Amino acid sequence: MKDFTLTLADLGNTEIGNIETLFAQANGFLGVRASAPILTDELKKKSTPGSFVNGFYEESELVYPENAYGLARKRETMVKLFDLRSMEIESEGVSFNQLVNQEIRLDMEGGILYERYIYSTSVGQQVQIDIESFASHRVRTAYCQKIVIKPLNFSGKLTLKRQPALIAPKAFDGQDTRTREASADLLVKDNQYTTRGSKLSLYARFDHIDETFELMEGQSKTFTQIDQLAQKNEFAENLDYNQLRDEQSRIFKAFWSVSDIEIKMENEDELLQKGIRFNLFHLFNAAGRDGETSIGAKGLTGEGYEGHYFWDTEMYMLPFFIYTQPEIAQSLLEYRLNKLALAKERAEELSFKGALFPWRGISGHETSPYYPAGTAQVHINGDIAYAFQLYDQVTADAAFAERFQTLIYETADFWLSYGFFSKRGFEIHEVTGPDEYTALVNNNFYTNKMAQNNLYFAVALSKRFGKKQQSAQLWQEAADKMYFGYDKERLITQQDDTFLEKQVWNFADTPKENYPLLLHYHPMKIYKHQVLKQADTVLAHMLFEGDKAQTARDFDYYEPLTTHDSSLSRAIYGIVASRLGYQQQAYDFFADSAVMDLSDMQGNAAQGIHAANMGGSWLGIVQGFAHLRIENDEVRTENLLPQQIKQLKFKINFRGKLKEIVIFNH
Repeated sequence: MKDFTLTLADLGNTEIGNIETLFAQANGFLGVRASAPILTDELKKKSTPGSFVNGFYEESELVYPENAYGLARKRETMVKLFDLRSMEIESEGVSFNQLVNQEIRLDMEGGILYERYIYSTSVGQQVQIDIESFASHRVRTAYCQKIVIKPLNFSGKLTLKRQPALIAPKAFDGQDTRTREASADLLVKDNQYTTRGSKLSLYARFDHIDETFELMEGQSKTFTQIDQLAQKNEFAENLDYNQLRDEQSRIFKAFWSVSDIEIKMENEDELLQKGIRFNLFHLFNAAGRDGETSIGAKGLTGEGYEGHYFWDTEMYMLPFFIYTQPEIAQSLLEYRLNKLALAKERAEELSFKGALFPWRGISGHETSPYYPAGTAQVHINGDIAYAFQLYDQVTADAAFAERFQTLIYETADFWLSYGFFSKRGFEIHEVTGPDEYTALVNNNFYTNKMAQNNLYFAVALSKRFGKKQQSAQLWQEAADKMYFGYDKERLITQQDDTFLEKQVWNFADTPKENYPLLLHYHPMKIYKHQVLKQADTVLAHMLFEGDKAQTARDFDYYEPLTTHDSSLSRAIYGIVASRLGYQQQAYDFFADSAVMDLSDMQGNAAQGIHAANMGGSWLGIVQGFAHLRIENDEVRTENLLPQQIKQLKFKINFRGKLKEIVIFNH
C-alpha cells in the first residue's frame, strides 16, 4: 500500500543527514542510521553513519567556571557506536565510488527497508547494490541485511569487503546546544567495548565479507549479514535471515492491527496518512522494553539531545502506548520506578523531602548543566505522576498500582516540601514551566496544575490502599488551596505571577532566520519578554478541561506570543483549537505535526527524529479530532473533525478490550 511506503519523494529535504535519520531502523534496543553503503568524497563531509544502543552512554565531568552547590556533576551522552552499513567494491583494483542513482523504500507495514544504489568506477563500469535491512524486533540484539551485487555493463571479477567499524572519536565543534558529538574513545578487548567514564560494556558479534568472485553482466550474488550487539557476551545462535525477516513482518502486522490510524481526506491527499503512520512506526521502534530504558528525544535515530530521556516520554509518547500497547507502556513506567531511589537522593541533596526526578539524562541522575531550564522544571514530577495515573485509568491494573503507589506518595511529599502556604493559598516558587523562554518564576500555572493533580492522585491512592493517611490530609489541603494567578482586568489566566507584566517580544522586527530564539539571543533578552517557546498554560487546559470561554481567551492571548520553536508545541495548540471549534487552526497545527520530520520543518531532522512530536500527532487525532477522554470510567468521544478530513478510524485498548472508533464528517 502506498500510504505504508516511504520514499525519497516524500521528503521535503533529501540531504544525506535527513535520509539517514528518517529511514533509520530500530527496535527499542538497537538503532542504525540509514547511511549509504559507499560514501563518495562529497557525502563523507555530510554523512553521520552510526548505530546506537538504548541506555549505553559515556560519562564525563561537567566543569563550571563558577561552581554552585547541587549542580549536575556528570554529562551523559549516548554513544555513537559502529558503522554497520559501509562496504567497498572493486573491479580489478578499481573502486566503485561514484554514486549514479539511489532508490530508497521503507515498508512501514512490514518493518523492512529496501534500497537500490548504482555506483560507477572512474572508467564507467557500473554495479547495482540492492539492500534489504531491518533491526530485528524478534531478536533485539540483531541488525540484519541482505546484500545483492550485480554488474550492469560489464563482466569480470569483483571484490566485496564489509567489516563493521567503530566510529572514531572526534571533538564536538557545533554551536547548536541541542546536540553534541556522540562518538567516544572506547576500551576494546576482543569483542568487548567499554566506556572509559561510565564503565558500561557492550559485546559485538559481526558478520564480515571479504570475497572475490566473478560475475557475468546482469548476473547477481547474494550475501546475508546478521550483526549483533549485546550487554552480555551471549548471542542468539543459528539465526536465519529469512526466518527473522518473516517474524519481523508478523510483529509489525500485529502492531498495526492495534495501533493504526486511518484518515480519509476530502482531497484524497495521502501525505498526512503517510505522515501519521511514519510517526507511529518510529515510536514503536524507539521505545525501550526492559524497564531499564525509556525513549530518547530522538529515539535511536540520531545524536540530538545526547540520547536523553525527558518529560516528553510521559506527556507526549506514553499516552499512545497506554491506549494501544499497555505492556510497552508499563515497561516505560518501570524505568521511572527503578529510578525512584535516585530521585529521593536528588531531593535530599537539594534539601527537599520526597523525590525529585531529573529533568534530563539516562542513568537517573540529573545531567542538565543549565538549571534554570533544567532542574527548575520540577513539573517533571507531576508529569510522571500524570502518566502513572493515566495508565491506572486506562488499564485498571491493580497489581501495578500497588507497586507504583510509593512513587506517587514521594512526589507528593516533594510538592509539600517545595511549596508553601501563604495568604493566597499553596504557592510554588522558583520554577520553570514548559515554556523555556520564561524561567525561574513563581506560580507557573502548568506546574501548579500538575502538582495539584499529583497531590490529589496521592490522596486517592492513600484511600485505595489505606496507606499514608496522615500525609494525605496535608496533600489534600495543599491541593485544595493551590494558588492560580488570574488577571481580572483582561480575564486571562496568568502563566505565572509576572509574565503578563513583561514587555511583549518584538515579533515584527525579528528576522525569520533568528528562530529558534535560543540560538540567537541571550537568555536575559528572552526572559524579560512575553514570548513563549511552546504551549504552557494552554497545555494545562488541554490536560485539564475547564470553562471553554476561559480556554478560548487564554488560547487567543498566548498563541500569538508563541514561536513554536519547540517541536512539542504545535500538536498541543492543535488539540485545544479542535475543542474550541477553531477548525482551520486545528487542521493546520495537526498537518504540521503529522509531517514535521518528513518536511524537516524544524530544520534539524538530520540530528534525529522529533519523537515527542510524533506522539503529539497521535494525541492531535485521538484527543483533538476525536476528543477522546475517560468520564465515569467510560471512554467518550466527540466528532471534531475539520472539513478536510471525511473519515477517521483508530483503535484503543481500554481495560483489556480492543475498541474500534470510527468518526465520519457529515
